[in-house]
Amino acid sequence: MTTCPHCHSLNVVKNGKSYYGKQNYKCRYCRRQAVEREDEKLLSRDELLKSLLLERISLRAIARILQVSLGWLVPRVKALWQQVGEALPLGNLEKTEIKLLCLEADEQWSFVGAKDCPVWLWLAVDRGTGLVVGFHLGARNTEGAKGLWLSIPKPLREKALVFTDGLEAYGAVFEKGQHQPEGKKETTRMERLNNTLRQRCPRLVRKTLSFSRSWENHRLAIRFLLYHLNYVKVANNISLL
Repeated sequence: MTTCPHCHSLNVVKNGKSYYGKQNYKCRYCRRQAVEREDEKLLSRDELLKSLLLERISLRAIARILQVSLGWLVPRVKALWQQVGEALPLGNLEKTEIKLLCLEADEQWSFVGAKDCPVWLWLAVDRGTGLVVGFHLGARNTEGAKGLWLSIPKPLREKALVFTDGLEAYGAVFEKGQHQPEGKKETTRMERLNNTLRQRCPRLVRKTLSFSRSWENHRLAIRFLLYHLNYVKVANNISLL
């Protein structure tokens, strides 16, 4: 402590320890005592905005929380969405020496603008680590399945054994030796991720008013959440670094 918190005098000296073991100080000018306190860690507005974007909160609700206008908020949200890389964090998963990598793939419904404009989110997750290794937004057809397959990094595609449900589009795109259409009983990790995404992203809730009006915003918001989920898993698991 360099100044007295009461009179702001610089004539401050140490004066023993408090009951809790913290250093006690005494001001020689006003004779009052005080304990040095750590500055409270306050989130900056951008850090708080990032945290709010990772929860199931609409942009209008975030504007009310931050007490800002929607016109001020939307450009800053887009800038934060665009800061994350296009490639999802995978740690050392691409360099692993495992010869066979078990993946689970599934798709979930969403929409842009109106419910008669469906957009399907195709996902592939590594069964061992829970990392999302690929995602694609598109129609629920062969083109959508192909987009998912190509979104998976090539080193992982070459050694992937992919478990899916009975959708025919997977069989038309995935190689026969790598595709295992076992049904929902073999995609439990994928189903759990689907639940997490619906709890964390309002755009994926079936009955929602927090939908995107543009396809690009829809993609950026979902990519932002998937990037964060992978980043947390990689950062907390030393074996993935």
